[in-house]
Amino acid sequence: GEEMKHAATLLILICIGTSLVFSSSTLELKTDCASAISLFGETIPLRIEAQLELSDEFGLMLPVEMTAEKGRDQPIYLETGLFLAYRPFSKEATIYASLIQMGILFERRYGEQRTFFLNEVGFGHTFRFPFGLLIEPRITIKDPNSIFKNDYQELKDAFSSYPMIRFALYGGWSFTLPSAIH
Repeated sequence: GEEMKHAATLLILICIGTSLVFSSSTLELKTDCASAISLFGETIPLRIEAQLELSDEFGLMLPVEMTAEKGRDQPIYLETGLFLAYRPFSKEATIYASLIQMGILFERRYGEQRTFFLNEVGFGHTFRFPFGLLIEPRITIKDPNSIFKNDYQELKDAFSSYPMIRFALYGGWSFTLPSAIH
């Protein structure tokens, strides 16, 4: 538990630090705009992401997601991870794969919490606009190898809606970070 958090934090800092020191990089900040539809349902998923481009083909993405059931004393699930963003064909088409992914389910009614280690893959296509604005439709498949069936079943049981395949529409902003070496 605690060692995994320290290792993940160290890995993220090394990757971001190395990129910032040796080259100018692009940072993208995105949120899932399609999740606004969920305000009409019982379960509300909110996700924001920061993605650091390491090269034309590779990037690292750090998402933070919260899933909450409406109502008092209902469960809340917080999730984060480190994802590889891989663009084998073009700069627009991206394959996302979780390198490390973990979440904590807070069962407020019972005062309990559980930690999960999970995985997912995503496929997105980014449309870029002036001033760094971007839109990215994406499909995400949770547990594509069916390795974490019991963990995902527990999450599905905790919420009235927890889809294993999710369609999202990310909106965001891309900007260049200055290089530390000139």
